[in-house]
Amino acid sequence: MERISSRENNPYGKTMAEREEIIHYVHTVEPLLRAGSTFEIDTRKSIEEVTDELERIATSPCKRSKT
Repeated sequence: MERISSRENNPYGKTMAEREEIIHYVHTVEPLLRAGSTFEIDTRKSIEEVTDELERIATSPCKRSKT
């Protein structure tokens, strides 16, 4: 919610109804996406950490890994 409230290039998520919708999706849709994913990359990390993780994924055999 902090990121949504501070961004200036997208008005979605500014109203209470939209915020409630986002919270609903985080609780209902996000777990389904995570369960079906092969990899999960936390892009809140530094760009160096994210690119290192992408490189590890690209150069290793496909294994189920969540980081």
